[in-house]
Amino acid sequence: MSGADGAVVVSVTGGVAGLAATYARLLALAETYDAAAGRMRDWAALGARTLVDDDLVASAALAPLSLAEAGAAVAGATTGRDGVLTESFGWTLDAEAVRLAVRLLEGADELAEGAVSSLDHALGRALGRTLGLGAPLWLPTLAGATCATALLWPHLPADGRERLRGRLEPGGEALEEWVTDHPRLVERLAGGAGGGLDGLVGLPLRVTETAVLARLLAGAYDPGRARVLPLPDVTVAGSARRPRSVEDLVDHLSQLSELSGPARPEMNGTIEVQSFEGPDGGARHVVYLPGTDDMTTLPWTQDDDVRDLGANLMLVGDAPTAYGDGVLAALEQAGVGPDEPVLLAGHSQGGLQAAQLLGSLGAADHGYSVTHVVTAGSPVAHLGPFPPGSHVLSLEQQGDVVPLLDGAANPDSPEHLTLTFEAGHRAGDDVGGHHGFAAYAAGAAAADASTDPGVAEQVRSLHDAGFLGGEPPGGVRHTVYRITRAP
Repeated sequence: MSGADGAVVVSVTGGVAGLAATYARLLALAETYDAAAGRMRDWAALGARTLVDDDLVASAALAPLSLAEAGAAVAGATTGRDGVLTESFGWTLDAEAVRLAVRLLEGADELAEGAVSSLDHALGRALGRTLGLGAPLWLPTLAGATCATALLWPHLPADGRERLRGRLEPGGEALEEWVTDHPRLVERLAGGAGGGLDGLVGLPLRVTETAVLARLLAGAYDPGRARVLPLPDVTVAGSARRPRSVEDLVDHLSQLSELSGPARPEMNGTIEVQSFEGPDGGARHVVYLPGTDDMTTLPWTQDDDVRDLGANLMLVGDAPTAYGDGVLAALEQAGVGPDEPVLLAGHSQGGLQAAQLLGSLGAADHGYSVTHVVTAGSPVAHLGPFPPGSHVLSLEQQGDVVPLLDGAANPDSPEHLTLTFEAGHRAGDDVGGHHGFAAYAAGAAAADASTDPGVAEQVRSLHDAGFLGGEPPGGVRHTVYRITRAP
């Protein structure tokens, strides 16, 4: 299945056509069978009451044969071999059979996932023990450098990329090309990171998930307090226009991301809130969340950048951040009401933050109605579960290692759909290209054009909710905010 400019959809998981939704529909079918069996038993009870009805019994003196015929007919229809009571048992058994089939399928899924997780942990532990014997200090440095390179690469200047590329060429093959050609190995290595830590330190820490390891490492960073400053004079090309498509969302994220970066650190932490009228006359809000600005913040140090390495670790570990607190403060400053639908769209760390805010709505009342999230190149597997009825569309470019750094595949749920795509020449040949906006714009266009029922439902929901479409009545209000960490 092809999208615009050669983008090809590789796989679709989750959403309303995913396994979890199918299981839910099967369980709903079992409930329908049970309800039908209950109605049949009620009919059987009505037949029994009919047989002892006073008027019917009194008619025996006048028409004994007719009474006998009526009684036999009622008994046959209710408790006979083909009666409703007998049939009700079959419907009940069918309901239990469906439930058993779902439990067996879910159990098989869990066993397979557990086996892979255990294997990753065991291999990681063995590797950690081996490395711990001879080089106990260089593994964390290498792991941190690998993750930092993957996340920071899009923000490096061109000459910096060339210098780094020249240092990563074992035997003439660039390491980054090998990584982008074998992205799932990165996911497996990340999945075994907890076992690697166990083996490296020689203690049974029982760190079995990347999210748990991320929380441990995030302890070296202070999330701090958010400080939010509106920048009313700052705009980008698409600020005054409602996005017409998922591709428009990604393009506008790209425009906003260009405000910050190594050449403009004074604009680090910028986000944008758009507000306009929806199809029901109520307000709609779209929030754009760019990705990492600073990967150089060392443990136990702190500056004013909220989109840094520490925030990445906190988000993979599903912990609150100053970035997230700043997004909520920006919504308050923008005058967003508690019942007004909000779409959060984010790239890389921005998508992580968007999904974390939606997932935490089930545990804490932020006072806002986030109904939709779109992520591009974000490792969100450990976030959620997401509130019933919400929509999360995750775009992942084949060969982009960043969404794989959480060491797990995104869960299959009715709320969360993951579209993996191949962007072709739009992705380029390096880590930055595979994680870049050109590739994700192609993937977003593929989502817009997709006929897959799950993808189509996600995109249609964005339109039906009023987040995507033509020029809204009254135009678009928009403000760029800068979020920093207070000292």
